[in-house]
Amino acid sequence: MTAAHIEVDSPAQPAPATDRIAHKILETIPRRSRRGNVLRDEISAIVADCLALVSDTEPTQHGRRISRIRPAAARWASIGVPIETVQQHVHAGFRLHLDDLEACGAPFDEVHRLMDALSSVTATVSTIYMEVAPPHDDRGGYVAHTLLSGRYTTRATREHGAPLDERYTVLAVAADRSGRGAVSPCEFREMLSARFGQPMPGLESRFGATILVPESFAIEKIRQVVKRTSLTVVGVTVDRDRVRCAAEEAHELLDVAIRLHHPPGMYEIEDLAIEYQLTRPGPGRDRLEVFLDPVAEFPDLIATLRVHINNGLSRRLTARETHIHMNTVDYRLRRIYELVGLDARNPKLIWLLQAALIVRDYQAVDQPTSTAV
Repeated sequence: MTAAHIEVDSPAQPAPATDRIAHKILETIPRRSRRGNVLRDEISAIVADCLALVSDTEPTQHGRRISRIRPAAARWASIGVPIETVQQHVHAGFRLHLDDLEACGAPFDEVHRLMDALSSVTATVSTIYMEVAPPHDDRGGYVAHTLLSGRYTTRATREHGAPLDERYTVLAVAADRSGRGAVSPCEFREMLSARFGQPMPGLESRFGATILVPESFAIEKIRQVVKRTSLTVVGVTVDRDRVRCAAEEAHELLDVAIRLHHPPGMYEIEDLAIEYQLTRPGPGRDRLEVFLDPVAEFPDLIATLRVHINNGLSRRLTARETHIHMNTVDYRLRRIYELVGLDARNPKLIWLLQAALIVRDYQAVDQPTSTAV
């Protein structure tokens, strides 16, 4: 299982039951797939929603909670995670919660709600997988499915009239939510197919897509197609045998771009490498996440710092954008240094403030928003 983008109302600190069940599920997933943030956040959020489905006595909340599961299921389908794997994890999570209910002697009504919730979640996952599954006559979809699931053979794909390439640029695509007239992930794949004169392998949903473009088609030409849309796209070029891993990497990078509010466009790993490394789990990220806490109670200081960094540390541009005098910019920056305990006379330390701001912005988002299919 791997990466996408789902909007969830996750609490800053997961409830003990949520944390424990999510941890046990993650333990059963290959280490390679749980190195990043997206899958961990998705599973924690979905476990929280599933537990809420069981405990909610208000049916009006069920539709909202189920709807938040769809983007994650779509992403997993689009990167080739087998549906049986997803359903196994769903059942494992509910079984763990059932054990808890049994241990505390929960009333029959709550067990009944658990079974109803399990039925709703498994049905939702199945429906989403059917939506993402390519039609039988979609050769590009067939190639993408076999490569992303790791089940391809050159003979089988050749028999389907879809020979394989040696290398691919794996595109992770986030749907454009800006409104009517927006290019959908499916339409974007069609645009690429038209531009390059052959069907592009890919799996897509209304939430996003994973598209495989043969390396023989230059990145710059892909970028030109992206410019005709308002989509956010990340490309990772790899050998055919690494397509499955690259899809996970691309969606992790896409998660970073979206959570840090990068503008629409085409990104490669070098465009996001620093942000990606800073946002990986570990003691360094934990320290950076709280580094700006003393400044957080002063929104004008945080806003000034963000604008100043985005303007390449230009005092003049920062003053113009924030509608304040340059002397006020200087005062606010000195105040920030003072609050976090840095020497304002050493401007080179701005990189530390920038790193802390990146981590803070990334962690502030309401958890992933499934960007994959």
